Amino acid sequence: MSTKRLKTFRTRLCIIVALFLVWSCLISYRLVELQIFQYPEMRKRARRQQTRVFHVSPKRGIIYDQKNRELAVSIKVESVFAVPPEVENKSRTAGLLAPILGLDEQQLVNRLTRSRSFCWIKRKVDYPEIEKINQLNLPGIYFEAESKRYYPKRELAAHVLGYVGMDNEGLAGLEYFYEKTVRGKVGRVLLMRDAKNRSFSSPERPPTSGADLVLTMDESIQYLVEQELLAQVKKSKARGGTAIVMKPTTGEILAMANLPTFNPNHYGRYSNSSWRNRAILSVYEPGSTFKIFTAATALEEGLTTPEERIHCMNGEIRIGNRRIRDHKAFGWLSVRDVLSRSSNVGIIQLGFRIGKDRLERYIRRYGFGEPTHVDLPGEEKGLLRPASDWPTITLGTISMGQGIGVTPLQLVTAVGVIANGGFLVKPRVVKQIRLGDRPMSSSESQVFEKRVLREETTDVIKEMMNAVVSGGTGQAAQLLGFSAAGKTGTAQKVDADGHYSHKRFVSSFVGFAPTDHPVISIVIVIDEPRGLYYGGEVAAPVFKRIAEKTLSYLSVPPDRLHEAKNLDRVHQIEGSRSKEYLPEKRHWINKAESEGEFTWTSETMALQKSHNLGGYTTPTIEGLAFVSVPSFLGKSLRAVLAEGSRVGLHVDAHGSGLVIHQSPGPNVKVTPGSTIKIQLQRNL
Repeated sequence: MSTKRLKTFRTRLCIIVALFLVWSCLISYRLVELQIFQYPEMRKRARRQQTRVFHVSPKRGIIYDQKNRELAVSIKVESVFAVPPEVENKSRTAGLLAPILGLDEQQLVNRLTRSRSFCWIKRKVDYPEIEKINQLNLPGIYFEAESKRYYPKRELAAHVLGYVGMDNEGLAGLEYFYEKTVRGKVGRVLLMRDAKNRSFSSPERPPTSGADLVLTMDESIQYLVEQELLAQVKKSKARGGTAIVMKPTTGEILAMANLPTFNPNHYGRYSNSSWRNRAILSVYEPGSTFKIFTAATALEEGLTTPEERIHCMNGEIRIGNRRIRDHKAFGWLSVRDVLSRSSNVGIIQLGFRIGKDRLERYIRRYGFGEPTHVDLPGEEKGLLRPASDWPTITLGTISMGQGIGVTPLQLVTAVGVIANGGFLVKPRVVKQIRLGDRPMSSSESQVFEKRVLREETTDVIKEMMNAVVSGGTGQAAQLLGFSAAGKTGTAQKVDADGHYSHKRFVSSFVGFAPTDHPVISIVIVIDEPRGLYYGGEVAAPVFKRIAEKTLSYLSVPPDRLHEAKNLDRVHQIEGSRSKEYLPEKRHWINKAESEGEFTWTSETMALQKSHNLGGYTTPTIEGLAFVSVPSFLGKSLRAVLAEGSRVGLHVDAHGSGLVIHQSPGPNVKVTPGSTIKIQLQRNL
């Protein structure tokens, strides 16, 4: 090889080596840059391309009644999602899925087209729909297990329980108020694609279940309260109604019912007004039920006595240029009769003795004008202006229950002051919070009590309220075998022009039983009844039916068995003339016919406490009628309670779903008032 050619070869080799070295350096630099300096960013990009993180809602805690019967549970359901790059034919896929899931086909196509790596098709799908989609075997369509809230008793206590949204967040009622406690912790799931573009999911953080709530409410009492309220609202063609049953000594709410109501499983199908918990949100003028507190204040301050006689001016009093009338012209009445006969004129005179400042101070001590702080969201505080803003006429109208706004819960809580001997007790719905079998907290330690009235004063007011029921405007509230104390109320509603209506009323009754040692206090509010509208005609009978059944259910011994003649008279009136609405028959029937073969007497009431649930025995007593136990097997709790009530039997239920066992069995002869023990089981 010549020198020239060798030199050329060496030059070219050097160039090649130099180029190789430069290329190697560039490659090395690029590798270092990508693997070291840009590694975090590249890693993020890769994860974004290969994975998709979505959250899985946790299983919410169960809500139980006080006997551990399930009112709200969480069940496992499947949600449908898509990985769009794997969907081969988006139009065909959307066309197959849309009719099954009830979706708009074009909107589904758009969703599949716009989404790059993940999109929900439909959340929390029912099992039959999942089965149909499985049979299609569509590429790119997957399922993810989620938790769905389910209310097995449907409308029962709907306003108290509330409801949850699609993402399992509480939106109303206890579900909202105890959201942080009941919800649990959200889980995270990674959706990843491998090198062949196949997708699979794996839990990055599993969801944690929430805590359970045990309520003060009793499912059976709640059901009978709802049914009695429904019957009266239908009968009076009213706009709505509210009923609350509470223990006045502890503030435990046993039942809280409102109409109109809704099914929280499908709350979106109902109007917003149906979601409204009237018991804590509806502010209305209490009318004559408020006279209890004016009279109690006058007695507490030593301004009158029950025997003092007041001239009621023949049913009319003039305050300034305004005249206030009684429903009937009265002359001289004792203070006791002023309350029992509900005289506006008489109670106004007591109000003027008390004076503005002192009356306002006592009204606030009874709990009016402020929230009761019940463990439910959105409670209204009512309407109560400062006494400094009261014109003279307002002192008179507030004394008789006009010019002040209260909620039903405020009213029944305030009446509890009379019932329990003078203490204002905080109402409550949740009895205990527990995680598994371990109690986390109890509301018993949170009961707020303060002395409002002397016990001597409450004893006198109890006797006066008992006179309202025994011989005054509340005679329709007389109980069979039990004493009761209460007060009727009929308040005019305000029209759009600011004047009191002569056609729209709020009828109410508030009271407690038994009189001397009250176990329950009850408020009944019927909104805009048609036809009869006085509280003694519309609301008092509902109090009677609820109180009788609740006291019997709670095994409270009757305290008026010696009044046999009076009981017979009450039975004749209520048994032969009253009507009772049975929802399973959808029509009105005579109550005496609905009670089967037996007749309620003092003897049968005494006997209904003699049965032992463990070893059930039927006493044989000459002349006593018996009833045959129906077959409850395979029936729902609602059907069992309705049928048991129809034949006069009490039901002790355990579990939820359909009846799988009952004791005593079908066709066994038992005495009226006996308790039938049933076991229910739900198949999810």
